[in-house]
Amino acid sequence: MLRRFTAIFLLIAAAVPGVLFWQRRSLPYNEQGRYFDAAQGVVYEAQAVTMYGGIAVVLIIIGVIILAFGRRRDG
Repeated sequence: MLRRFTAIFLLIAAAVPGVLFWQRRSLPYNEQGRYFDAAQGVVYEAQAVTMYGGIAVVLIIIGVIILAFGRRRDG
């Protein structure tokens, strides 16, 4: 039960960096890899997009592995 909860939590938690990755991957970055959002006064770095995607993938993989081992042990 705890394994299933942990796996589901990790899969849901992967949505946060996944959404950030999806939203920021297509911003028009300049040659320095930066995008300035004048409305909010925020500078986004292009390197962060890669990290958001990587974190989402790692959380999904860990969640699936925990879920698979939990089902194998239960079944």
